[in-house]
Amino acid sequence: MENNNAEFSMTTEIDLGEDVYLDDSPELRLAKEAMNRGAMQKLYELHKLIKFLKDRPMKNVVEIGTAAGGTFYVLCQCAPNDAKIVSIDLPGGAFGGGYELEDTRLFRRYGKLGQKLFFMREDSHDENTKTVLMSHLDDKPIDVLFIDGDHSYEGVKKDFELYEPVVAKGGIIIFHDICKHATAPECQVDRFWNEIKDKYEHKEIIDPDDDEWGGMGILIKN
Repeated sequence: MENNNAEFSMTTEIDLGEDVYLDDSPELRLAKEAMNRGAMQKLYELHKLIKFLKDRPMKNVVEIGTAAGGTFYVLCQCAPNDAKIVSIDLPGGAFGGGYELEDTRLFRRYGKLGQKLFFMREDSHDENTKTVLMSHLDDKPIDVLFIDGDHSYEGVKKDFELYEPVVAKGGIIIFHDICKHATAPECQVDRFWNEIKDKYEHKEIIDPDDDEWGGMGILIKN
């Protein structure tokens, strides 16, 4: 598969200027609000992701690993009013997942008027979870898939292999934590990301001042 990554430059398409923190754009304000709502991201990286998402199709959006709901808030706010947004999160998950049932009442307020939100407190690796997900989406393909659940190598690989086939052509798959975590060896998203990224048009969003954790990888499905 041809890799056109050289022609897809995040730095040319998404120019944040010299200091991202001095930009009082709606995108930066949304990123800050998401952090206030529990997004476990870096402001620099989340801001860049929001700028990237604002012109993307987002009719069907799926987040694997919602935790406190900050990134879910971003996805709702970036998606159109007629979007379907699905959260999949395993109660008691090893990587900080498993919001309580009562949390969904708060998360529902994150959606825009007209959006349909679904909350699946299930194992994303279960085939039945995928079946139920696709019923929520009326068997339509996913436009944006955010993978931020099981951070083990086998876990992130399973999420990718199970859900990539139902991502739309031209749709995007986002991975969080693509940087190698020196203090968290159980987090191995970087290993899988480095194996898969060159098979797709892709881009990395990494805070230039802190590459010791976090980082986002974006694949565009051909």
